[in-house]
Amino acid sequence: MRLNYSATIKDFMEYTKTLDTKNFVRCMLLCFCAPTIKGVKAACLINFRRHKDENIRSLWLEHADEWLAPLNVQWVLLNREASGNNALVLVYRKELLAKALGCDEACRILEAFGYPLYDVDACLECLREKFCSGFPHEIGLFLDYPPEDVRGFIENRKAKNLVCSGCWKVYGNPERARKIFMKYKRAECEAARLILTGK
Repeated sequence: MRLNYSATIKDFMEYTKTLDTKNFVRCMLLCFCAPTIKGVKAACLINFRRHKDENIRSLWLEHADEWLAPLNVQWVLLNREASGNNALVLVYRKELLAKALGCDEACRILEAFGYPLYDVDACLECLREKFCSGFPHEIGLFLDYPPEDVRGFIENRKAKNLVCSGCWKVYGNPERARKIFMKYKRAECEAARLILTGK
């Protein structure tokens, strides 16, 4: 199957403009969290927002469990204490997240930033607390980015030693990263196509 990601996502985004708030959030979830829903990525981060007067956070809290339970994924609201009506949500598969956070290099990074090790729930709570005071760059570990790339980004914020970029900035193995980028884009593209065809 030929992947025409840009055109498909553009059509999908145009379609979402026609939706009411509830269906907008649900479609955005199904498309942009598709890599996690399909089980090819430990977690996806999505910021649900559209118009200032739409209280998407309240809507998310009301419907998230109903939407996500059949998909065998879980979620954490990262901006619970922030002002505004948007919902910054990490959607994750616990078993995949435990694997992503449990490798030696990921543990070294997490420990350096004060995370408890080998406890996914405690790590998620620590991540949520860190969002209260800024954007924690180690979130890349939660998003299943290779630990060497997360470390490279933390240590080289001005793109020093960058070898390529896509879903994240790559400091390690570009060939492996490009294959992963394509896998994630394919999942999103397939989900967008299904939504656009009413399936």
